[in-house]
Amino acid sequence: MITRLLVANRGEIARRIFRTCRELGVETVAVYSDADADAPHVSEAGLAVRLGEPMAYLDIEAIVRAAERSGADAVHPGYGFLSENAAFAVAVVEAGLTWVGPPPGAIAAMGSKIEAKRLMAEAGVPVLPSLAVPASMGETPTRDGLLQDGEAPGEGPPVGGETEGAAGAGWSYPLLVKASAGGGGRGMRVVDGPADLDRALASARREAEAAFGDGTVFVEPLLDRARHIEVQILADAHGTVWALGERECSIQRRHQKVVEECPSPAVTPALRDRLEAAAVRAAQAIGYVGAGTVEFLVKDDTIAFLEMNTRLQVEHPVTELVYGVDLVELQLRVAEGEPLPGARPSPSGHAVEVRLYAEDAAYLPQSGTVDLFEVKGPVRVDSGVESGSTVSTHYDPMLAKIISFGRSRGEAIRKLTTALDGARVHGLTTNRVLLRNILRSRAFREGDTHTGFLDEHRLAAHEPPTEAQTLAAALAIAARHRSEATVQRSLPCGWRNVRSQPQIARFEEAEVVYDPAPRGVVSARPYRVVTETDGLRQTFEIAHYEGRVYVGDTRLTPLPRLPEPAEEHAPGSLLAPMPGSVLRVEVEQGAAVSKGQVVLVLEAMKMEHQIAAPAAGVVSAVMVEKGYQVEAGAVLAIIEEGEA
Repeated sequence: MITRLLVANRGEIARRIFRTCRELGVETVAVYSDADADAPHVSEAGLAVRLGEPMAYLDIEAIVRAAERSGADAVHPGYGFLSENAAFAVAVVEAGLTWVGPPPGAIAAMGSKIEAKRLMAEAGVPVLPSLAVPASMGETPTRDGLLQDGEAPGEGPPVGGETEGAAGAGWSYPLLVKASAGGGGRGMRVVDGPADLDRALASARREAEAAFGDGTVFVEPLLDRARHIEVQILADAHGTVWALGERECSIQRRHQKVVEECPSPAVTPALRDRLEAAAVRAAQAIGYVGAGTVEFLVKDDTIAFLEMNTRLQVEHPVTELVYGVDLVELQLRVAEGEPLPGARPSPSGHAVEVRLYAEDAAYLPQSGTVDLFEVKGPVRVDSGVESGSTVSTHYDPMLAKIISFGRSRGEAIRKLTTALDGARVHGLTTNRVLLRNILRSRAFREGDTHTGFLDEHRLAAHEPPTEAQTLAAALAIAARHRSEATVQRSLPCGWRNVRSQPQIARFEEAEVVYDPAPRGVVSARPYRVVTETDGLRQTFEIAHYEGRVYVGDTRLTPLPRLPEPAEEHAPGSLLAPMPGSVLRVEVEQGAAVSKGQVVLVLEAMKMEHQIAAPAAGVVSAVMVEKGYQVEAGAVLAIIEEGEA
């Protein structure tokens, strides 16, 4: 029996595991880095052990020592970090602890996507062809270095080759470069043509090396408009393997999932049988025990194995709601040696999950303080933050998963949309508007989703404040000033002897011109404004912070009447969109650049972010070098439009 469990992870997944442990009466131990000292998961555990620097979650020895110091008798890896590291599993077992995960051999077998595809092909699981790029190659791999799986160097067909537009024998562009180790979209690049191949290979290798410590990548055909479908499996040590249906995970940005649902609106019973059978064969082929996920690309009647995640998935809640199970509880029971209980559960209803990220409209991650985190309604919220939490630059910017369940797909979508409409996350820019627009889009509601969904539909990720919201903000600010006045507090807001001119409230995002006592305003208080138009009453909740005000979840930044002198940047300045490290500078001062040409590359949150020239011109200045640490808004380079 597991009595005290250490979770070798952080944030949302650590809190999720602790919740099940509390229900089962299992004591809990958290680990934390210096960047997470005040994180919610630390205070929720019975005991907590400091690991050290921000990436200490990858320190096997430190985590095993933490388990021994805390008296833990079991370790759960969560997802990410060391969750699919066979050496970590071995270290836990050799320390005499219970490993809540699959056998180390199964992890190792699936740890390399290249080797995994070979094993799956031998087990009769359909796979796409691939070309492997050894990690030992130089900084910029050449096409001749791409090898067919199992071939010796120099024998593999080159990508590009002699045929225009071809990629090896029978291949064609576009292609997809993928990291052999890890996941989460890191180390993935789309290659549209031969000219893009070398840069994509080099960039993917660097990102894979930074994220997973292994720069090996491979190339496979990109199936246009395919669906990303995955099957949840659960296996015990007694030979039983469950396949708990499929999850639709096609809507992605930067190859990271944004929306997931169970079941998929496109999977027929016959196709589901094929997917589940392939997933079970995959698990049996490697002697799998525990919870895992087998991922496939699906296009029409074609299914192709992508990879197997030998851990709990981020999107596991949709399966839990539809199948009525607690996957973490089952993980613990299987780790204790119990068989899976009885017959495989049957599905009922529909569940949809969205991932709420701290990111801007360009998908760039945001960091800072979460002033307010509030999601209401009949939804499940698995969150790594709460009001007052700090979002660090060191980790993935996902704030929470919001999951709805309904008797039908339409009911689940409606509940989730309403919850997003009323959510309030203050302090950081989030993708809430994008998520809401996805759920409201006709294509999503009709189930017409694929991995290129966001590129095809170009849904708005930001919405400007409405006139009603701007007016409510102005009235609330005026009411707050009046409530804080030390003289003549009985005068109404905006009162004048001669009301010949209207009031004007200016914000960075919008401005509003209004009468000091406008019609239709029922009441205007510092934190609530009520209006009525044509018999329809509307209430606006207002939150005030230093230098900004929120109406619901819409941010407005008041402009001062007498602005202070501000630093001005030279025209053509390229500013850092986020804090990060300069990974590479690709131009020199005096060089001519074209519009869209990459000027330099930043690394933040273990991902590369290209900074491109906004227009054709000449590089008049380069302000940074490789290795520089920069803050958001720092000038990186200056591009003067025109010719040299």
